[in-house]
Amino acid sequence: MKISIIYFSSSGRTARMAQEIQKGIAAADAAIEVGLFPIGELTTAPDNEANVAFVNDSAAVIVGTPDYYAAEANQLKTWLDTCPCKLADKLCGAYATANFLQGGADIAIQSVLTQLLVKGCVAYSSGVSKGLPFIHLGPICLKDGEEAAAELFQTYGQRFAAKALELFA
Repeated sequence: MKISIIYFSSSGRTARMAQEIQKGIAAADAAIEVGLFPIGELTTAPDNEANVAFVNDSAAVIVGTPDYYAAEANQLKTWLDTCPCKLADKLCGAYATANFLQGGADIAIQSVLTQLLVKGCVAYSSGVSKGLPFIHLGPICLKDGEEAAAELFQTYGQRFAAKALELFA
């Protein structure tokens, strides 16, 4: 099984959190292939064909964004609007990074999930069903909180992978 983690990152924090999710997925099942893809590596350019093929072959996708003014990054929104990847029928999830607790990261996650639902994805949230830590819509990492958030993002990766295996293995 393949899982793709797709993200836009300007400061590097969103990319670092993708790596933490990848660690969690590996902890759930080392046989799952995980692709980490900044959106710039998922275009129709010929040198990106293998990356797009990996996403197309993935059973599940997780999309990450920094919070920009209580929304996803414009670069990610534009990419999703013109996405060359097949996302329908995949399990999907989202995460965000933000500078401030009240910055709107949860709204950014909702916006990404809404776009993925419109594309035909099946949204995942462990909500409160898995107990602590509660991850309602998706994990959030605040500025200068990467170390504290690492475990949360790994937990999210484990839970997401378990659901993907349940649905698609």
